[in-house]
Order: sequence, then C-alpha cells, then structure tokens
Amino acid sequence: MQGYIIVEEKGAICWQEAGAGAPIIFLHAMAGSRTAWAPQFEYFAPHYRCIAWDMPGFGLSAALPDGAQMAEVTNSLKGFVTQTLELTSAHFVGLSVGGMILQHFAAEEPELVRSLTIMDSSPKFGLGGDMSPEDFMQPILSDLADGTSVRAFSDAMIKAITGPSCRPQIIDAAIGAMARAQLAGLVLTTQLIGNHDAMNVLGHIKAPTLVMVGANDADTPVSYAEEIAQTIKGAQLEIIPDAGHLSNLENPEVVNAVLAGFLAAQAGE
Repeated sequence: MQGYIIVEEKGAICWQEAGAGAPIIFLHAMAGSRTAWAPQFEYFAPHYRCIAWDMPGFGLSAALPDGAQMAEVTNSLKGFVTQTLELTSAHFVGLSVGGMILQHFAAEEPELVRSLTIMDSSPKFGLGGDMSPEDFMQPILSDLADGTSVRAFSDAMIKAITGPSCRPQIIDAAIGAMARAQLAGLVLTTQLIGNHDAMNVLGHIKAPTLVMVGANDADTPVSYAEEIAQTIKGAQLEIIPDAGHLSNLENPEVVNAVLAGFLAAQAGE
C-alpha cells in the first residue's frame, strides 16, 4: 500500500492520495493527521480516489493566521477542493473536528458535497452538559503555551479518548499521526471545538448523510450522533461496536463495511 500513496505539496495544503475513481476526501480529527486514515486507504483505494488532507497547521500544511475561525477553515477546504484538486464534487468523510468542519461546509457548499459522512463528532460543543467553552479551551491552551511538547500532548490525548479494547499498536499509530501537528494546529482545533455550534445549519444539509459513532466514545457520545442524525433529513445512524472516539482506527472492519455500503448506495449499486 505504501508504495502507491502519493504525497503532494501544492500551495498551502499538503495531502496524500491513492487509487482512482470517485473521490473521497477524508478530514482528520484534532487527534490525527492525514496518516490517520490508513485502514480506509487500504480498503477503498482499489475502487475510489482516496484523498486525505493535513488541515491547516498539521503536518506540512501552512497554519492559518492567529485567531482564525471556522469560516477560514471551510474557505481553505473549498480552495483545496476546487482549486488545488480541481474537483466539482466529492464524497466527504470527517472525524471529530473534521466532522464539525464538514457540518458547516456541507451547508455552505451543497454543490460540492456528493455525500457526507460524519464520525464521532458533535453538533454543538458541550451539548446537554455544563462545561463552558472557556473551561474546555483554557486548560489546553495554557498547557500548550507552557511548553508541553506536541508528542507528549498527543500521547496523553490519544490514551484518554480511545476505547478500553483499543490495541497498543493502534494507540501507537494514532499518537504518531497526531504528533505530526504543529502547535498552531492544536491551538486552532481547540478553538474550533470549543466554539463549535452547527445547530442552526444542520437542517440546511441536503447531501445524503451517514453518521457513525463509537459505542464507547465518551468525548462525543452516541447522544451527539443521534442529535446530528435526527436534525439532518434522511441521515443514517450507525453505532460502531468496540470503538471509542477514533472509531476508524479502533474498529476499521465495521467502519469500512458500513461506509462501503453507504457509498455504493449513492452510486445506485
């Protein structure tokens, strides 16, 4: 597999791709980078053009200016899709903050979104809870400002968000993927998560939508996925067994099978 992954650098965004056919664009979590989709590339590249970006501030992708918000990120994604890749539409898959980005993007750019898959994500920060955005963001931002290394930060986060049955080699791979982040990327994604609220836009999403969530995801629990699926008309909800927040890595066999069936249905197969 590794032999035919193409890593490109063109403009502000670095990405990897493999395969040919209808394009699937994968958006990683804060706890990840473009390398976090290895099981999906292995499974889907024989039939689809698989593309995974390093979002701004991750890997070799340029960081956005300080204070950038969701609008700047969705604009960066639009430029990546339409200008860099020169695509008119694609299937999109986003995990965690990647799914948050896609909630806004799909509502804003319906003609670009052939289908939408939202994984282990949230419709709004702190839905149904009592934690404020500041209570979430400030400790993380302070920790990063105090000099905690990206590697140490990644190690702690991955071990906290994966499910109890996650294998050590999967945890190690996930840490490696997240450790490719730049400090600016971690700051950006912390702020995106803390300020996230898509409740007013989910109803405007017209693309066929699949919502997946790990059964053991304590960070964006099943109730969050249910809210997303109930608010997007016609959305399909699937709960992934034996998986925490990184369901695509923790139970790739089930995730891939569910996603494959959903994508096939969009092609009328």
